[in-house]
Amino acid sequence: MGKIRFNNPAERIMVAIDVDELDEARVIAEDLRDLGITFKIGNQLGTYEGWKNAVQFAREYNAHIFCDTKFKDIPNTVEKSARAITRFQPDFFNVMADNNIAALQAAVIGAQNAATEYQLDKKPIVLGVTVLTSITDEESTELYGGRSSDKVMQFATSAAHAGLDGVVCSAQEATLLRANHETKDLILVTPGIRPEWAASNDQARIITPSQAVKNGSDYLVIGRPITQPPPEIGSPRDAVLKIIEELS
Repeated sequence: MGKIRFNNPAERIMVAIDVDELDEARVIAEDLRDLGITFKIGNQLGTYEGWKNAVQFAREYNAHIFCDTKFKDIPNTVEKSARAITRFQPDFFNVMADNNIAALQAAVIGAQNAATEYQLDKKPIVLGVTVLTSITDEESTELYGGRSSDKVMQFATSAAHAGLDGVVCSAQEATLLRANHETKDLILVTPGIRPEWAASNDQARIITPSQAVKNGSDYLVIGRPITQPPPEIGSPRDAVLKIIEELS
């Protein structure tokens, strides 16, 4: 399943750092130092502080880095955007997969060219965002003309054909992608992860960490259950350790 092999459950966890300023981000990061997790840096922080500063911040805490860029534009602009973010050397970045094949291919080309030109150790893992986990079936039909599961399969297939490394999707669709020969080897990054002890918040298609892994998810994006855990759970670090225990 997938292309990734994990040494421990902590490596699966991507903590969503969805705040505006680095001072806010550091409050969260200080408690999560050296856990071996990934910081998913949202557009809030990337836009306000600048992606370069946001990436440098994550490195201070010995975390892997996912720049949640969600690029969507014409192929030439996507290529240049991918090239630019690659220069900062994040481990992951993403583009919207509800775009044409040429634009998705351009993201891969931009990342590869930047890695070669600047002699980087590796290019980032390039992900395609399928259908946001906050979108219901009804909303997916309004937006895309079909149920979320059908559109996830369509967009993931496009991502695979374009040469992207993986996709962002709900863990509820992970089983479908693993069962399809065109998408079975994609890296699957799944938001909408909610432990049983956490509130659902604004996510529509949610699932627990352990069930997500059983469904075929590689990486689990978890925000408020970690950054704002219930009082009975404790600190963000306590929340991560509890999730690691669930996955062990």
